[in-house]
Amino acid sequence: MKKLSKIKFANAIIVFCVAVSIIITAAILWEYHRLDTVIPGNVLAGLLGFWGGELFIIALRQIFGSDIMTKVKPTDEENYP
Repeated sequence: MKKLSKIKFANAIIVFCVAVSIIITAAILWEYHRLDTVIPGNVLAGLLGFWGGELFIIALRQIFGSDIMTKVKPTDEENYP
């Protein structure tokens, strides 16, 4: 796998995870708004934990992603088309 394709794949996964988080959060908040009820503490804690996990994934990508991507040595297949 080429370096550029690894970076694109990692970025696509991060975008996908954040998009799913936005959709889930919006659906939960809309449902509680539609029912006109207060959001329970455990649901709010779950949402905040969910977003904390997503931020953790992004932080790991920023910390370790650039080091991993730069340590990949090109092979002969990547040098010649």
